Amino acid sequence: MERTPEIFDKIEGYIAHTLPKEEIIAFEKELATNPELQEEVEKHRVLHKTLSDQDTLDFKEKLMKISASIKEEQSNSSAPVSSSYWKIAASIAILFGVGMLLWHTYTNQHNTQDLYGAYYEPFPVEDVMRSNTNTEVQRIIKNYAKGAYDSVAVVLEKRPNLDNQLQLYLGNSYLNTDQEEKAVSLFKDIKSSGKYYEVAKWYLSLTYLKLNTPKKSIPLLKEIITYNGVYKDKAIRLLEALEKK
Repeated sequence: MERTPEIFDKIEGYIAHTLPKEEIIAFEKELATNPELQEEVEKHRVLHKTLSDQDTLDFKEKLMKISASIKEEQSNSSAPVSSSYWKIAASIAILFGVGMLLWHTYTNQHNTQDLYGAYYEPFPVEDVMRSNTNTEVQRIIKNYAKGAYDSVAVVLEKRPNLDNQLQLYLGNSYLNTDQEEKAVSLFKDIKSSGKYYEVAKWYLSLTYLKLNTPKKSIPLLKEIITYNGVYKDKAIRLLEALEKK
């Protein structure tokens, strides 16, 4: 894939949800069949999360203060030369710290995102839903199956009293359009009395992985293992991988 400014602008627009609806649909279709584009989008997402990390922002603020202090002392003829040298040395140390922090954050996020990519699969379209005679629901399912997640989210958000299956479709649509916090709320809302409770816990644990908060995934995975359902084996493997990190 040729990396052009146009491609980067489109990726940034997709991540920021500023692309027109038609471009989003076309972009997602290309994304589904282009591994290089998928990798590039993931790099942009990691970079966005890294640069918004609070520790990184705190480091940047300290660096700006030191830089301002150096300029002020250099403009003051009475300031000792050695003092400026110490300030410069301190700024270099902080720059090194920022670099190490960015590398550490990127590495952790990359490893977590790798696990997410290895274990995440969209909740499948079930046969019982295929037989649904409701025309609107059929259209929603068709869009979901072909990966038009933005369209699915827009329609389902307007429907009252979603059943658990449609909640899972909506939650997965949120996951695939970088609306993870909405996905968290939705998966948490699926009650333990329903047959989709284990499924919701599994996708909630993956959502926390995507948010780079794997510690929140661990108790959910342990609960899934205790539940002893269809996701038990996957939960065991994922938990082992997380505990090695």
